[in-house]
Formats: sequence, structure tokens, C-alpha cells
Amino acid sequence: MEHKGQNTKRRFWNAIAAVAAIALLYAVFSLTGVGCPIKHVTGVSCPGCGMTRAWGAALRLDFAKAFEYHPLWLLPIPGAALLFFKDRLPRRFYRISLFLIVAAFFVVYGIRMADPSDTVVVFRPRNGLVGRALTRLFDK
Repeated sequence: MEHKGQNTKRRFWNAIAAVAAIALLYAVFSLTGVGCPIKHVTGVSCPGCGMTRAWGAALRLDFAKAFEYHPLWLLPIPGAALLFFKDRLPRRFYRISLFLIVAAFFVVYGIRMADPSDTVVVFRPRNGLVGRALTRLFDK
């Protein structure tokens, strides 16, 4: 039988491994010029678009730029804490909090998508890999 402390320790190291894998994946995407894989393939920004640039700006202590890149750039911290401590939180609190975080991302995404002056969140399907392939296929 596993001790509760061992389970917490395993979850901690699993979280560290997940963060490291995501950081490595982002590094590969950045180094290859892909950036956001969703935007690269579809030409349409995702709800998290600008988040990496926002954290980069925050690490340079440029918080105004961080909020410009993504106004919810701080939300992943409580979101990660929520996921990490899921078993210790009341189920109702966990579900409502998770819903509110996801809802906040989609509300901000909708507002940003509707703003033609937003240069971070864009809807340009013709610029995506699929759009370019379809253009080449049908413009012959």
C-alpha cells in the first residue's frame, strides 16, 4: 500500500517532468520557427496565444508588455496549483474554479479575436499550413 506522502511526491515529480517536456517542446517549436503549432497549422490563434511571450516579458520585468501579450498570463499559476492539489480540495470548489479559469480564457479569446487591432490573436486561415496547401492545390 502506498503512503500518501509517496503519492504527493510522485505527483510533484510528474508535474516537474510535464513542465520540462512542455518547455522542451516550446523550445523546439521556437527554434524551428513554428512558434504556436495550432496557429502554424490552421492560421488561427488559440486561447493561450501570446502566453509564452507574456511570460518572457514578465521575466524581463516588463509587466505592461506581459499583459499586452496575454491578459491572463498569471492564471496558469493558480490553475497548476488547482490541478496539483485536486485531491485535497472540495470537489465542488475544484470544478467551479476549473470552469471559471477555462471560461476566462475563452471570454478573453473571444474579445481578442473580435478586436481587429490585436496583433497577437489573429484569424488568418489562409496563412496556416492547411490554408497554404489548399491554395496550392486549387490555384493550379
